[in-house]
Amino acid sequence: METTPNLQVYDLGHLGLVASIVDQIGLVQTVDQFVGPRPGEKVSTGMALKAAILNALGFVTSPLYLFGHFFQGKPTELLLGPGITPELLNDDRMGRMLDSLYAAGVTELFVEVAKSARRAFPFPVRALHVDSTSFHVHGVYGSGEEGQTDTGDEPLVIRLTHGYSRDHRPDLKQWVMNLICADTGGIPLLFAPGDGNQSDQEALVPLLARYRQSLELGEVVVLDGASYSQENLGALRGFSWVMRVPATLKEAKVLLREELPQEAWRPLLPGYRGLEVESEYGGVRQRWLLVESQERARMEEASLQQRIARAEGEARKVLGRLTARTFACEADARRALSEASGRLPLHRLVYLGVQEERQWERVGRPRKGERPLAVVYRLRARLEVDQEKLERARRGLGRFLLATNVLDREG
Repeated sequence: METTPNLQVYDLGHLGLVASIVDQIGLVQTVDQFVGPRPGEKVSTGMALKAAILNALGFVTSPLYLFGHFFQGKPTELLLGPGITPELLNDDRMGRMLDSLYAAGVTELFVEVAKSARRAFPFPVRALHVDSTSFHVHGVYGSGEEGQTDTGDEPLVIRLTHGYSRDHRPDLKQWVMNLICADTGGIPLLFAPGDGNQSDQEALVPLLARYRQSLELGEVVVLDGASYSQENLGALRGFSWVMRVPATLKEAKVLLREELPQEAWRPLLPGYRGLEVESEYGGVRQRWLLVESQERARMEEASLQQRIARAEGEARKVLGRLTARTFACEADARRALSEASGRLPLHRLVYLGVQEERQWERVGRPRKGERPLAVVYRLRARLEVDQEKLERARRGLGRFLLATNVLDREG
């Protein structure tokens, strides 16, 4: 009679696929080589990091001391290697792994892992996208006011503090994640944590320049308009870049609202048209591409109608304050009306005349022959939409500006 073999059943789930990808990109070997071995360790830093990746993709958020429990009932030796058991993946080992990664430099290590991944899975990269996002945190932290000097010798401790919140929680402290990604699938090539109140204008371009050699940059760099400044354009010499031009620049304001002849535009993608102008903003020769989007224009037209309604409410308050005032003469009243009307973004105040008022010493009917203390004037005016201002605002709908220092028209 045949005996049934002693079988053990484990839950592999999706972890086999994840572990296989980790092995193919050489993450464990890259980390161990970068960090260096520790005498007598049974689980290397790279292998502990692999375990952390498997845990994170298991969508488990547990305290570190429960880390090993995640691997109970899973084929740990198959996933991580012979002799590795859940008991070895304790909080002490995982804590030392995190300390080792911090001491080695998480950004530098990420770059090396990304390079190893590119060698394992070659893919074309035409452009690199540089941007940041924020993650809020719960709990009590320090004031975040302690400044540090980046000497380049030791990793900096980021500050958890209040800043511009991309995830709409300005009430909570946060930290910032800076990323450089390939245009192919948005694959990250560089990760760098930053302070919660980091300014993209001051942080992203220096980060790009600092890791230029490590990233083996040969592609066009795409940055947001926050990085478009005279100082950053100077720092980007030697790079090929594409950036959005902030609408707050004087030159951009003129171009975005300018009435342009139809023949100056040329079709781009379906629903888009554009025209090109030359610029030397910041002392750098560049091409500006003014783009107009039909879909974006429709969306912004709806927003413009809301702006008109809000602006009308504010304008009526201005008109109310003006008509409640008294003026020494008609000329003063006209001047005040003109100044107030000029400050209104989408409306104007139309002069209807003045009403003369006499101020007497006593309340009631003045006595015969009594002279008034003063003669003042009150404005009469009406509010209406300024069609010229509205047309100027409509000319900017759907428009945005892109800039590049790639001067080749075929680039």
